[in-house]
Amino acid sequence: MAESPTPTVKRRGSRKAVNAGNLAELGAERLAELLIEIAEAQPATKRRLRMELAGEVGSEDLAAQIGKRLATIEVRRSRVHWRKYREFLRDLDVQRSMIAGRLAELDPKAAHELMWRLVGLAPRLFAQVDDRKGGLEELMRTAVEDLGALATLARPDWATLAERTYEALRTDSAEVLDGLVPALAPALGPEGTAALRARIADSGERLSRVRETFRVALQQIADHEGDADGWIAAVPARERTRPGVGAAIARRLLAGSRVDEALAALEAAAPTGGLRGAFAGPTADELHDWEGARIDALDAAGRPEEAQALRWRAFERDLSAPRLRDYLKRLPDFDDVVAEERALAHAVAHPRFEAALTFLMVWPAWPAAAELIRARHAEITVPDVEAMHAVVRALESRHPLAASLVLRAMVHDAVRRLDRDTAARLLEEASSLAAQVPDFSGFEGHEAFEARVRRAARL
Repeated sequence: MAESPTPTVKRRGSRKAVNAGNLAELGAERLAELLIEIAEAQPATKRRLRMELAGEVGSEDLAAQIGKRLATIEVRRSRVHWRKYREFLRDLDVQRSMIAGRLAELDPKAAHELMWRLVGLAPRLFAQVDDRKGGLEELMRTAVEDLGALATLARPDWATLAERTYEALRTDSAEVLDGLVPALAPALGPEGTAALRARIADSGERLSRVRETFRVALQQIADHEGDADGWIAAVPARERTRPGVGAAIARRLLAGSRVDEALAALEAAAPTGGLRGAFAGPTADELHDWEGARIDALDAAGRPEEAQALRWRAFERDLSAPRLRDYLKRLPDFDDVVAEERALAHAVAHPRFEAALTFLMVWPAWPAAAELIRARHAEITVPDVEAMHAVVRALESRHPLAASLVLRAMVHDAVRRLDRDTAARLLEEASSLAAQVPDFSGFEGHEAFEARVRRAARL
């Protein structure tokens, strides 16, 4: 008779490692004692345990515990000390997660009300917290997403929800509720969004910040309803000439197959001076968006040659890998090979060395990158040490000379920054790599380079 197979036992690693398996071995009673001991020294942990216990009793008890904590935060007047920043955010996030999690399971309506209360704390909290790290902003944006999910579960009266949304937008001095309308739109439904739109239209609000908030809200409602004209109507006429705005208008018109109107919107927002010229105002992202929308509109209009020409010009200017890939995939077989060779030659000769090296490494075209480095080694800079180390690692096996030249630039950068330890370490790395270079081809040999650097930097 065959022996039964030995059951597989999940390894827990070291018995001293703090993990669920090892802690379970301690038993419920011992774990309870430890939690009590920790809770006595950590008020936040004690509050969490109280909430967990209240959840076991019922939704009313849990809601009361959360409400009590929120009330304490609501009446707080002093600023949160920077040393307490992380602790404060952890405590606030515990309230959020308990509302969105355990309480939502027990009583969605109560959870919905408490999440509104938490979101309503935003103006007060941002006045009390130095949020340069962005933790509070991220937490509030997550709470807004939770609010949308809870509203769908709680199914509040649409008229009440519309009015509540209006008031929250009007008083959003912290400017963190820009995701409120998209989050609540499913729960608002057609009647609620119509009521919110009408409420905003009748507001007569004069404060510019609030007017901008309302404008964005109207556009978000329009997007939710697939109403391109409604979205465009909310854009001030003077803004429609900005490339980024023109691109956003065109995208919505293209989605409705309104190609001629999309092209007209793009023409009205075209960058002055042409794509090769300077344009005072828009960012690189705005120009890229306009260009992408223009390319899509030309394709949709049955003008593929013009779209291809624009893709190539965009690549030539910015060395954009996505633009080049889009260009090449539309070429016939073999033509794409010739075009790629032309593109790599253009990159090697590009006036901005850093942009050229980045493109060639991303493409990837490592032989061309090595050619670039050898031909223009004097232009090598070190804007990002980790990125340049990645270049060395990619090239060292097949192009050790180019990798050595990059390392030398990194040594000079470390010396310039008076970071002698890093310079010495990089010199050792360069020495090891130099053994793989069969011929320095007119460049200074490693021994001479190292001696010169050590002498000049007193390493």
